[in-house]
Amino acid sequence: MTAALLGFRGAAPRDLVLSGARVARSSQIAQPLTLETKGRHIKGLDSPQARRADRSGIDLTGYIILPGLINAHDHLDFSIYPRLGNGPYPSWREWAADIYRPQESPIRELLELPREVRVWWGGIRNLLCGATTVSQHDRYLPEVLQCGFPVHVPAEYGWAHSMADARNVAKRFHETPSNWPFFIHLAEGTNADAEREFLEFSSTVELNSRIALVHAVGLTEWQWKTLNRLNVGVVWCPISNLFTLGRTLSLKQIQSQTDVALGTDSPLTAAGDLLDHIRYLHDSLRVPPVLLYLLVTTRAAKLLRLAEGQGRLEPGSLASMFVVRDRHTTPANTLVELDWTDVELVIQAGRIVLASPELAARLPDELTSHLEGLCLDGVERLIDAPSSELVSQTSIVLGSPANLWGRKLEVDFGEPSALNGKEFAAAG
Repeated sequence: MTAALLGFRGAAPRDLVLSGARVARSSQIAQPLTLETKGRHIKGLDSPQARRADRSGIDLTGYIILPGLINAHDHLDFSIYPRLGNGPYPSWREWAADIYRPQESPIRELLELPREVRVWWGGIRNLLCGATTVSQHDRYLPEVLQCGFPVHVPAEYGWAHSMADARNVAKRFHETPSNWPFFIHLAEGTNADAEREFLEFSSTVELNSRIALVHAVGLTEWQWKTLNRLNVGVVWCPISNLFTLGRTLSLKQIQSQTDVALGTDSPLTAAGDLLDHIRYLHDSLRVPPVLLYLLVTTRAAKLLRLAEGQGRLEPGSLASMFVVRDRHTTPANTLVELDWTDVELVIQAGRIVLASPELAARLPDELTSHLEGLCLDGVERLIDAPSSELVSQTSIVLGSPANLWGRKLEVDFGEPSALNGKEFAAAG
């Protein structure tokens, strides 16, 4: 890892007063409130009339504040890969065998980028769409993820890739503390092997509420009922499933399961970001807005066993949220209409980690001076990340403009990496 990435620490939390906006209190209710943060947490929510004149604040009139989204399944180091394969396949094994050609383009070039750089882009992919927590299904890199990373990646979890190595699954499961969740890709297929995987897994470990099965497409009706009875969690990755397998869990199954959350999986099988997935599920699969809201907020927090009130905007909860223009509808209905270009401010545990040029112009210099510019598809954002170093390394390997999860990484729009804070806002 380069010195610039090693030395990155990110901004410290700031005490903030956000006024003028509506604040989401649930999927159906948003109220005009003044939201005050103290360090990493929300200190209070007051009526606009209760705001004292001596308190400096950030004017968010015309906006709505939503809880930071939770992406329950991602592979951050595959964040800049294109979709690969030509499904549907009987299972993930056939897909993997078909696409794994490390000596051929584009995999050969992408593997030239250090894993740390690819993980950083995975964090930025989530940050740009308002996700403040993401569950990484891969080796945890504390030198990256605990050093100013702009989204929270929980470390307190166990995982195994799949039942391809049952002995390793048992070992990893028993090494995981009993109060931590345990994630595994299971029944990622539509053939008889998927059904057998569940039987093998249930004979390897004790099924209980700490387990979360990722995909679970190939479960039989009896196996699905067993999950519900034992409170085993499920992470739904529908776009990935439809591309790879031609099938995903039904809406009836999702509605019958309380311990369920939404995950993007990686761009290898699921293009776009979490907001793209939410919009697709609402528009094409007719998933109700309220359910989608829960799958990326409170239900996801429960599944991941997050303990600081993530997914809610309440006094004492972690101050993780994002801000968009107010559409004057419910928080859930707002969410299903959004794409990443609508996200204008992201606060993660009291840190301002993203701002649009328009909102940056409203903020005091000391709140934006640490942010670096980034431009994707001609859209400019300020983010709390080593953008200049990431853009430089990525452009050297992939050329310019590089394609990141279907978006073009612009380099020559006035050297965004040299701009920050008010300079970037003025240039925009």
